Amino acid sequence: MIRCVCLVEETDDKILLVQVRHQAKYYFPGGKIDAGESLEVALQRELKEELQLDVKVEDLTYIGKVVGDAYPQPDTETELNGFKCVTPIDWSQVEIDNEITDIKWVSKADDTIIAPAVQTWIETFS
Repeated sequence: MIRCVCLVEETDDKILLVQVRHQAKYYFPGGKIDAGESLEVALQRELKEELQLDVKVEDLTYIGKVVGDAYPQPDTETELNGFKCVTPIDWSQVEIDNEITDIKWVSKADDTIIAPAVQTWIETFS
């Protein structure tokens, strides 16, 4: 099982997702939890690495967890620990970095580009 943290930004019908290394499917911003890290510190680190976002740990609110199929790893599951940021983020000013190749708002109904675990999240929490 791959344990991950993610930032969930959404409207009624869209969700903010990132593309990693030009892969076909999009994920939530975030990533894997390093040994010894709290969920909040892991998300803070991942957001800084991927999106140059400085988010304070105290601004993160845990909203839930799902387990779904990992992508692109076959026969593997991923655990998504989702957070919201209580301080609004101006997404038009965010710059992608590191392995992130795209960031965009995606229709929650667009299962052609949404990673399987994110689809599980949408089914569970929407």
